[in-house]
Amino acid sequence: MTKLFCKIFVLSLLTNLLLQFASTNSVHAQSKIPVIIDADTGNEVDDLYAIVRCLIDPKFEMLGLSSCHWQYSHWATPNTLEDSHRLNVLLLSYLNKTDIPHPRGAHFRLYDWGQDIAQHSAAAYHIIDQAHKMPAGEKLTVITLGASTNIASALLIDPSIVDKIKVYLLGTTYNFETGIWKKADFNCINDIHAINVLLDTKGLELHIMPVNVAAALQFDFKALQQKFSGKHPLLEFLYQRWFNHIDSGRYARVIWDLSVIEALLHPGYATEITVRTPPENTARNVNFYSSIDAEKMRDDFYQVVSDYFGDREW
Repeated sequence: MTKLFCKIFVLSLLTNLLLQFASTNSVHAQSKIPVIIDADTGNEVDDLYAIVRCLIDPKFEMLGLSSCHWQYSHWATPNTLEDSHRLNVLLLSYLNKTDIPHPRGAHFRLYDWGQDIAQHSAAAYHIIDQAHKMPAGEKLTVITLGASTNIASALLIDPSIVDKIKVYLLGTTYNFETGIWKKADFNCINDIHAINVLLDTKGLELHIMPVNVAAALQFDFKALQQKFSGKHPLLEFLYQRWFNHIDSGRYARVIWDLSVIEALLHPGYATEITVRTPPENTARNVNFYSSIDAEKMRDDFYQVVSDYFGDREW
């Protein structure tokens, strides 16, 4: 009888330990931020740095890395969407993460008129699909680093996802003294209709990093060279991209998109306020970053990259 009791006691103890372990893992999984990144990766140097920062951070549950066009830039290549898509695949390959979905987005901006102005792309439908898979009370985070075409299309195709997503984007400028908005920056100009869709969508949780605030996040080429050159194939690629890009020959660059990622990961590195939408848009409040601690963001990026690649054999 004593032996039987001991066996039951041991089995009960093991069961409780297993349940606690499963519960801990479940809480850990739930604490991850479910993320889709939508990027015009082929456009500037900064997109790649922001994407890598996301891909190596354990706080993110990466549900997708989609490509975005930049077709209306004066520096546009013949197929900007495909250029961005191939770079996305390359970054995923370097990190052995090609299992992360990487759908193509729209080749062009939203249509100007008609009953359906959305661009029906794999990226837009992937956002919709992942949004509907979110558990009750949770939201999918969509990080938009280029034109807002794909996320705006997703909202136009299926407005029911509005309560299931939150959007972080780089774009617009804002004068915090006069309260005047401008939509003349690169991301807005590449699809002005799309940014207006986001501003006009009631109930959409929107976090905006204006370009006049992100401009504080500058990187120095010589510092980057010292930290990245010859360290790892991916870091070497990021280093080479700096001066192989069409916009080469710079000793300092603004790494715009990284500011959005760092602000999301470290709310203490940025100040966020509530701002009223422009008069031409639906009257509602949106979240706006009014300042960033560029030094902390830059230091964090370098430290996380160093820790990640320094601890691994390749």
